[in-house]
Amino acid sequence: MIAEALEHFDIAISHSQRDLSDQIVIDAVAMRLSAGVEALGALDPDTRTRLLGDQWPRMRGMRNRIAHGYGFIDDTIVRQTVLVNLPTVVDALRAGAQA
Repeated sequence: MIAEALEHFDIAISHSQRDLSDQIVIDAVAMRLSAGVEALGALDPDTRTRLLGDQWPRMRGMRNRIAHGYGFIDDTIVRQTVLVNLPTVVDALRAGAQA
C-alpha cells in the first residue's frame, strides 16, 4: 500500500510542476492526492500512526472532501498540500518503507 500511495503522490507532485492556476491540473492533483490517501487507508492503523503521526486525520478529511464532493475543493488548499505538505509525507513514507 505504501508503494501505491507513493506512486500517486509522485504523480501529483509531477503534475504540480505544471500551471497550478489551470483547473484541469488542480483536478488531476486532487484526484492523485485522493487515491494516495485511499491507499494509505488500507494500512494497519499502528503503521499509519508511526509513519504519519497526527497528519492522518487531516489527510483523510481532505480525501473525503475530494471524493465525496463536500462543496468545492479550495484550489489554494490543494496547492498548499502538494507543494508544501506532500513532500514531507512522501519523505516519511519512503523512510518507513525502507525501515
